Amino acid sequence: MKNDVDVKVYYAKSKKIDGTQILNKEHCEKVAKLAEKYGKVFACRDEARVAGYMHDFGKYSDRFQGVLNGTHKYIDHAICGAAFLNYIIRNKDWKPYIPIIEAINGHHDGLVSFGELKTYLEESIMSDNPVVFNNNKTAALAGKWEYRQAQIAFRRDFPYFKIPILQEEKTKNKNNIDEMLDTRMLFSCLVDADYTISSEHDLKKPSTFAPQKWLDNLYEYKKQIQKKSEAAVGVNDIRNQIFRECGEAAEKNSGIFTLTAPTGTGKTLALLHFSLRHAVAKKKKKIIVVLPFLTLIEQSTNIYKAIIPEILEDHSQNNLDDIQRELAERWDSPFIITTSVKFFESLFKQKPTDCRKLHNLVDSIIIFDEAQSLPTDIVDSTLKAVKHLCDRYGCTMVFSTATQPNFRFLKGIEWEPTEIISDYLQIYKKMKRTYVEWRINEKTSLENIADEMIKCTKVCVIVNLRKHARKLYHILKSKTKEEIFLLSTDLCPSHRSNVIKKIRVNIKNNVPCRVVSTQCIEAGVDLDFSVMYRALAPLEAIIQAAGRCNRNGLWEGRITIFEPDENGNLYPDKFYQNAAMIVKEMLSEKLIDIDDPKDISMYYEKLFSPQYTKERKELKKYVEQKNYLGVSQTYHLIENCGYKVIVPYEEQRELYEKIRKEAIENGITEKLLKMAAPIIVNTFDKNFEQYCEPLYYWDKKNREQTKSDIFILHRQYENMYLKDQGLRFDVKEKKNNIDKYIL
Repeated sequence: MKNDVDVKVYYAKSKKIDGTQILNKEHCEKVAKLAEKYGKVFACRDEARVAGYMHDFGKYSDRFQGVLNGTHKYIDHAICGAAFLNYIIRNKDWKPYIPIIEAINGHHDGLVSFGELKTYLEESIMSDNPVVFNNNKTAALAGKWEYRQAQIAFRRDFPYFKIPILQEEKTKNKNNIDEMLDTRMLFSCLVDADYTISSEHDLKKPSTFAPQKWLDNLYEYKKQIQKKSEAAVGVNDIRNQIFRECGEAAEKNSGIFTLTAPTGTGKTLALLHFSLRHAVAKKKKKIIVVLPFLTLIEQSTNIYKAIIPEILEDHSQNNLDDIQRELAERWDSPFIITTSVKFFESLFKQKPTDCRKLHNLVDSIIIFDEAQSLPTDIVDSTLKAVKHLCDRYGCTMVFSTATQPNFRFLKGIEWEPTEIISDYLQIYKKMKRTYVEWRINEKTSLENIADEMIKCTKVCVIVNLRKHARKLYHILKSKTKEEIFLLSTDLCPSHRSNVIKKIRVNIKNNVPCRVVSTQCIEAGVDLDFSVMYRALAPLEAIIQAAGRCNRNGLWEGRITIFEPDENGNLYPDKFYQNAAMIVKEMLSEKLIDIDDPKDISMYYEKLFSPQYTKERKELKKYVEQKNYLGVSQTYHLIENCGYKVIVPYEEQRELYEKIRKEAIENGITEKLLKMAAPIIVNTFDKNFEQYCEPLYYWDKKNREQTKSDIFILHRQYENMYLKDQGLRFDVKEKKNNIDKYIL
């Protein structure tokens, strides 16, 4: 064996269809060069190059080569490169090398902290028995002799490669969140380079970033929509002011900005004005728009596409081809639209596919349009990550909302953003378009709400729970033969979009329009009612709901806040309930003016008090331990996403049948799941499995099935998806008791 090492050939991958194989030398060299190119942008060049060269060190082994020829299974090569690097730097200042070690070990199975790794790394070299670590796979190398042979082969391929002397970064106030994000950024360079080089097809280059050209398009677009505007003169004046001030603020240096302005003031276009001007002035590389809800994406995308020809959407509902999907996974596009969940959770994940995109955040403009309050128990971690992206990676971020959270009230948080609007207090006064009735001294029945809605022609009620929406819908249906619209997440996304389109047509044509909805309608959805009812909720939700009332300032709008007279819990979760109770507490002292930023600021001062902002216990513990997996599993914006059910929405029947056939015959795939996104409903019904069949991921090579978290209705229960109410698991013969229909 010792005599053969100089002539042995080591491959990186199995044979292609044409019988050729890529040498490990060729693969590592290409990955190193590309990773170095990525890392150079944020002063991580040397680290990325080392990770690139050494990530497949473990492939210089008989065990891994056995995987390629079919004689071995479940072999882990990644830990070997990490173990060898750890061994080489044992007499150096080891701290600067830890991120490289973590990145190399995790490039297939995900990041693991050095503290968890260290014993396995040392044992892998010191013991002749292969260690078992990453996903219970056996290390490709074991013991000093095997590592020595691998080193000889590696040195033969890369005779001039040297481990550079790295210095520990001396940064004031650097915390575990910062350090973990730095590692993820390096990890991103390695993973993206590895995936890109390993791809057997040429990756399409993204479209060119052309901010000046798009800026010219924006000015022309704004002229056209202003000509068609039906808003009052005063409203248009304010929209023009905000647009102008956003352009002026764009000349300022990179950092964190806030755009505080009431709903209906044209913030979407104003934010684009800031982004494009800032990109030109400060030579930024891309724009990323982050939206809180999927319901906003279609609306916003339609606006942006009128100005920018090529937009990449990265969210659960997109239906992308293979090339677009790869660009989305890398965030390699000049203009990206994604969701808050997708963006924030990516900063805290540990899997290669989740982190691959992160290095492409460098020198980006990130717009949080309709930014809503984050759950208070993750605010601390989130803001630290956001600030580090700006301080270390040259990002500019804008938080835009009518209800700007004032994070200054949080202890230990440095929050000094630049406000774009010079006198937003005055704008709020001028934009007052609604009268608010606070009806919370006693509870109001849904029956009474229905009676009041019947007397109105353009009216919407927003409740907190789907069961309340369903109940109110049926009450209304029993009181009038006119059309009633129901909007909730019981409807699949495609269904909700079509209902919203019908509502817009009715409002425009002055046809009676009565809508019952959950929170899915309230943020950014461009609808305009004369009367609005809102179940007691967090103040930001109430203000967003009010933004769907008298949007253009053409009449006197009215919003009534009430507490439903219903049994059981009135709120979707504890965070939501706590925030609603703060509103109630404030009302016991004085009336709240939803158009007064001072009252909004007071609300956030109470919301961000120590009573409500204790960091999520498990998350805090894992951050302190630098436990990447633990952080990934405990950092999430949505506590419970329920279960995903593919539904037979009639207007997407062809798509449904195609997906059903493919999923049952050949198993569910990521590609198929993306296709199904428009017809997926999240259910929280405990009994749903008796009506659904599970779908499986199929590994045909190993003839294994893995149960997914995706379900589809049994054929005999497809009638449980209703054309007006969406997914219902309680469809029964109608009795005179309305509660029979209520879960």
